[in-house]
Amino acid sequence: MKLTQAITSRANPKVKELIDLKDSKEYLFIEGYRIIEELLKSNLAPFEVVFTPESESNLTTIKAKSMASNFTAMSSQVFEKLSETEAPQGLAAFFKKPSYKLEDIIESSGKKAMFLLIHEIQDPGNLGTIFRTARATGAAGIILSKKSVSISNTKVLRSSMGCIFTVPFIENMDLDTSISYLKGGGVTVISADVNAGTNIFESEYKLPVCFVLGSEAHGLPVEIIKKSDLSLKLPIINQIESLNLSVSASVLMYDAVRRFNLYKR
Repeated sequence: MKLTQAITSRANPKVKELIDLKDSKEYLFIEGYRIIEELLKSNLAPFEVVFTPESESNLTTIKAKSMASNFTAMSSQVFEKLSETEAPQGLAAFFKKPSYKLEDIIESSGKKAMFLLIHEIQDPGNLGTIFRTARATGAAGIILSKKSVSISNTKVLRSSMGCIFTVPFIENMDLDTSISYLKGGGVTVISADVNAGTNIFESEYKLPVCFVLGSEAHGLPVEIIKKSDLSLKLPIINQIESLNLSVSASVLMYDAVRRFNLYKR
């Protein structure tokens, strides 16, 4: 196999071009064989693939190159300038960042849809996990308020295992505006509130539904809870301060899956 000529200088103009691409809002920088392989299986074609000579013969690298619009080889030392991991595997790719409109997602999701509206989530691992669970439960979309961690965050991308490309999302939304769109689309809005009088397992509600969850540190603003159709809590048998945000979101989503037999769709 003939190897591609690799860039060996960090001062090479192509390196700066790729760094600028990382900083753009149009593309997402993805590292590692496993997550890139998952995206390729979904027929997502990379805009650009970057790899080291050591990884060029890997089957995932070969497949990524064949699907990419562009590809660049660079030495391990130069690759480290782009990488955000402690032990880079030597393969990365840029994918076009998905773009959605909230009103379009609501309109196209149907009468059995389930959404999440998350306020000021800060932990990238939590957000990535929520995306994976949303994908597993068939959620129609995730809405993120202003001051939430960015979808472009490397830890979000890694922990989501590519699910940000398969679960529609909206970033930087105003909570009031989001709730107005949801209610206008006939969506039941349910706030998760530790102080609610009713727990999720004793409640009744209809689809489509949107679960509204607050930040890890501060929860939801009182005015948002008041604007919701319902406020519900997760029952806590042995007293602890709170549940992990991604765990709470998972319980809510899977309860809806069980309650409405969504796994039979």
